[in-house]
Amino acid sequence: MAYKKGQSGNAAGRPPGSGVAGKLRKAILDKSPELLQVVIDKALEEGDATAALALINKVVPNFKSVSEPVKFKVDMGEGLTQVGEDIVKAIGRGSLPLDSGTQLLTSLSSLAKLKETDDLVKEIEEIKKLLATEGIGT
Repeated sequence: MAYKKGQSGNAAGRPPGSGVAGKLRKAILDKSPELLQVVIDKALEEGDATAALALINKVVPNFKSVSEPVKFKVDMGEGLTQVGEDIVKAIGRGSLPLDSGTQLLTSLSSLAKLKETDDLVKEIEEIKKLLATEGIGT
């Protein structure tokens, strides 16, 4: 019999969960109430910090790191390049954390691209109007 892609050679095959890992999972699942009680007892009665931590990790989600809000004066009238230089200087002085400064510079770069796109759209519209008045491209 020739091999056919996507078809098993043994349609009956081994049933799911019949391997060693599946049997181990089932044994643990069957005894999970008793196992959980042992961990709780160790944590409470014996002061087992590892057991207590294992329980806490299952009940309380891990905290994600959060950057503190940063107040930063930005004068967009100076131009994007000057604003970027001000951010880099603030990082250098230590008045702005590196990660926050990096995020600000990334945001500034995205803003510059958006501004560039807006400017190009305006220029294209002006060119279209000019061509229309000259009777070209209609």
